[in-house]
Amino acid sequence: MEKRWALKKKAKKMGGCFSGLENITEQILLNRGFKNEKELETFFVPNYDKDLHDPFLLNDMNKAIERVLGAQKNKEKICIYGDYDADGVTSSALMTSFLTEELKMNPFSYIPDREEEGYGLNKKSIDYVEKQGATLIITVDCGVTNVKEIDYANDKNIDVIVLDHHNVLDEIPKALAIIDPKNPAEKKYPFRELAGVGVAFKFLQGLTTKSQEVNEEKLKWYLDLVAIGTVADCVPLLDENRTLVKFGLMVLAKTKRVGLRQLFQIGRMKIGEGDLPTAQQIAFQVAPRINAAGRMKHASIAYELLTEKSEIKANKLAQEMELQNKKRQKITADVIKGVKKEIEALKKIPKIIIRTSSEWKIGIVGLSAGRLVEEYDRPVILLQEKNGFYRGSGRSIPGFNLVEALQKQKKFLVKYGGHDQAAGLTVSKENFPKFEKAILKEAQNKFPKNNFKVILVEAELKIDEISKKLCEEISMLEPFGKGNELPILLLKKGKVVDKRLLGNGEKHLKLWIGNKDCSETFEAIGFSLGENSEQIKIGGEVDLLFNLEKNNWNGNDGMQLKIIDYKKS
Repeated sequence: MEKRWALKKKAKKMGGCFSGLENITEQILLNRGFKNEKELETFFVPNYDKDLHDPFLLNDMNKAIERVLGAQKNKEKICIYGDYDADGVTSSALMTSFLTEELKMNPFSYIPDREEEGYGLNKKSIDYVEKQGATLIITVDCGVTNVKEIDYANDKNIDVIVLDHHNVLDEIPKALAIIDPKNPAEKKYPFRELAGVGVAFKFLQGLTTKSQEVNEEKLKWYLDLVAIGTVADCVPLLDENRTLVKFGLMVLAKTKRVGLRQLFQIGRMKIGEGDLPTAQQIAFQVAPRINAAGRMKHASIAYELLTEKSEIKANKLAQEMELQNKKRQKITADVIKGVKKEIEALKKIPKIIIRTSSEWKIGIVGLSAGRLVEEYDRPVILLQEKNGFYRGSGRSIPGFNLVEALQKQKKFLVKYGGHDQAAGLTVSKENFPKFEKAILKEAQNKFPKNNFKVILVEAELKIDEISKKLCEEISMLEPFGKGNELPILLLKKGKVVDKRLLGNGEKHLKLWIGNKDCSETFEAIGFSLGENSEQIKIGGEVDLLFNLEKNNWNGNDGMQLKIIDYKKS
């Protein structure tokens, strides 16, 4: 697919607003809306005590807390009902661990099977909860769309507290309490973009305030789970999320969870007290392994790892997750390869890519859709065909609200729900052609002309502006993620001093880029960019899009240019 580079328009300089910073850093900050050093200080150095919003601004917070404290007093059994992705699993582990360890309660966790039960509450699971003697269900990262299921629980005299962050659809469930920043009824809470684990954390924040038994400082030790779930769910790393993740990464470096330590060791992740993790490490190393359990087998494996106290058991669980992650990688690659082959056979790429197969595993379709969105810059929906229904997930691009698009076609759907950029859906085989036609028309109206992928470039620089100081200043913008992306920089006419192809099949491209007299060179690495690199010649010139990153490989205190795209100058 053709790629076009679009250089962001330079924001106007306000006049001496940032002192002592490199020109490129200043340009990045201006482009991102910073106006003065006070705003910058708050962003660079979040304050845990001042930057988190009052949990009691959320509707139903007092009602939910009173119910849980009542259950504690009466020794009631509580079910924590979660989702099978990393956000749901960390939410479940957070809630059960805190209630058990700090309030000496005895909750149990229920995470549905992705393949057999699907997302959210279902009647069979509620029957199971009833048999266990539970009188209260607390949903985490799910529940706000389960209108009928919560009615069913109410009929069985089981109270339901919903802790969720998904979009509220047409009808709000009749739960005892609903805490969801996306609930239209939420008028006071200033931040709507919390992950599911973030909402669970806000509830525990409120609970510690009301409970006489818990030292609020202890809650900070649970931020490792909050950081993992928040980054994994791809919510914007701004405002409250940035604070939670920033401090969560610090806790993660010295986590007391034996399961996480075993996962780091087996996965060869450089995370520890002397090695502060980054959000990218969570996104590309930790979260995929946690997600792999729910995608390939059952998310309970990941949940057990996060709550396990035994080193021996944790080691076995971590090894199982590593194995499942490797299987997941292969199956995902096969799905993506197959879909790409189908798309490339078309004369024209559709405005929204919709593909189905009876061979696909339901746990892989959402992840595969996300990768295809990156490839084609189109919304993508992948559906598993089974027993007369198509069930699966979609991922989208900025400017196309996926859950709103599904809502417009709800007459064709059995069920749906999710976020602006990610959603799940089920459609009958009978209604699928009508649904496909309608949503293709919706996308065509939204994107009538765009037939290429646009890469937004933060700033153009000269080679003599690349420095360790610039790299250090850019790293101060961490944690990077949605809403605070790692800056993409442009270098034109870089001189190619050397070139190599690395990895199996020589799929990775490594370049050494020098200044005019080659007195200084910079290493540049392009993962999976080795194909068609014959246009780049040693001694020639190249235009590069890249991220400027620290490179601490083998103890080196250096930096590297991570290539995003390249063109012959």
